[in-house]
Amino acid sequence: ELVEGGVDASISDLSKSLAKKIAVDVTEKGDTLLARVETHGDRIAKLKKELGDKKLPVVSVKITEQYFTQHVIDPAAQTEISLILQQCGFTVVDDNSTNRPAIEIIGEAFSEIGMRKGNLQSCRARIEIKAREVATGKIISVDRQTSVAVDLAEHIAAKTALQNGAGELAERLIPKLIK
Repeated sequence: ELVEGGVDASISDLSKSLAKKIAVDVTEKGDTLLARVETHGDRIAKLKKELGDKKLPVVSVKITEQYFTQHVIDPAAQTEISLILQQCGFTVVDDNSTNRPAIEIIGEAFSEIGMRKGNLQSCRARIEIKAREVATGKIISVDRQTSVAVDLAEHIAAKTALQNGAGELAERLIPKLIK
């Protein structure tokens, strides 16, 4: 956008005029200015639609995690994949369940500190998973994802990076579990 004024024009008036023009552009074209971020709800709805009314197998998820600066207990990747599976209608079991899984998802994940800018802390994470049929040992899928997150708190950024990466993995993995 552009505004023009004479030599004696007030910079304040010109700025207000320019701001109004920019506000109109942002309002009218805002959806093309920013990348759309898929929400958790969007992801679940898309997966449920793809799964339809197919019979879903019983699944177990076991992903060990490590944060390189210190030991942190809270399996963010495992939790996210398990949550998405449950929300899509899968029965998720663990080692203490009496129900045995038809499919086992196993993997490893790590996160580490990234860059600090002011009060913001970034962390990077990498997750590697494998899904296999328990009865036959057949590998259904092998995948990996790297992700980044920023937060005021270092450990929350690390866990969020793991959560984000796991969500992306789950979106690719789940359709393969029913084929």
